[in-house]
Amino acid sequence: MTVANVAILGFQAVLGLVGLGVGGAKVTHQEDQVEDFQRFGYPQWFRVVTGLVEIVAGIGLIAGLLWRPELAWAGGLLFSSVLIGAVMTHIRTDDPPSKTAIPAVLFLLTAGLLTIRYFVPV
Repeated sequence: MTVANVAILGFQAVLGLVGLGVGGAKVTHQEDQVEDFQRFGYPQWFRVVTGLVEIVAGIGLIAGLLWRPELAWAGGLLFSSVLIGAVMTHIRTDDPPSKTAIPAVLFLLTAGLLTIRYFVPV
């Protein structure tokens, strides 16, 4: 295994942990998440569903390292989908660029990971 492969797999693990962390914050009713979803005009059940999707995505990214690579692909697509929704929500609610940048950067990193991992021979 090359250094590049190790770096890509490590990065995949980090993105999986990010998915678990942000999803966990939503399903455990962290105050900032509850307030954000109220400000966005979304019902609280949607926050929980979003968090569960992020957790499943994180598990998929991590499980894809250990078992089947297809799980990482599915997890990455799920995480990317949630992140696109987050970017669009932040834009729609006129949030400052600093709040929009976080999901935008995570989306680009996840999309880049999937592209490199599954479409570019390393």
